[in-house]
Amino acid sequence: MRLVKFFLLFPVMAGSALTFASPADNSTATQIQPKKIAVSSENAPMATAKAYSAQDRREREQKVATAKRAATAEASHKSEVKRLASGAKTEIKHLILSHWEVPADSNEQKANARITLTSSGSIQSIAILDAPNRTFKNSIEKAIHSAAPFELPENPDARRESQVIYMSFHSK
Repeated sequence: MRLVKFFLLFPVMAGSALTFASPADNSTATQIQPKKIAVSSENAPMATAKAYSAQDRREREQKVATAKRAATAEASHKSEVKRLASGAKTEIKHLILSHWEVPADSNEQKANARITLTSSGSIQSIAILDAPNRTFKNSIEKAIHSAAPFELPENPDARRESQVIYMSFHSK
């Protein structure tokens, strides 16, 4: 008999508490409104989903804002590096040109140079391109060697960017 009574029990949701009622207990069964149970159980996942989606949205917004701040900081850093490197290269070019003694017989001649420096500012290599003659090329190399060593920026990224210099030499 107890076993039969056990199987006849059925769970009924009453608010948020789980209540068991038997068919004989009609007063409890009639008080529960099945439509309310269905509506609240259907809305529960939606409400939970909305709460999660709002939290997910806030987290995404925070990630986007953090990424934008990082991108802005990176762009600012790159801009500063370029500014420092450009300034150092300009100073080095002016220094080399101030040491250049243009050969007397070199009217309207030109050449291009690529100067590679070490991280300490010493000359690593010099490549003179398009020099019209050996005298012109030697005068450029002499100017570069007499101006060295060069002062490079303290910033490691700007220092690295300042280590390769391209410049043109024009005689008038």
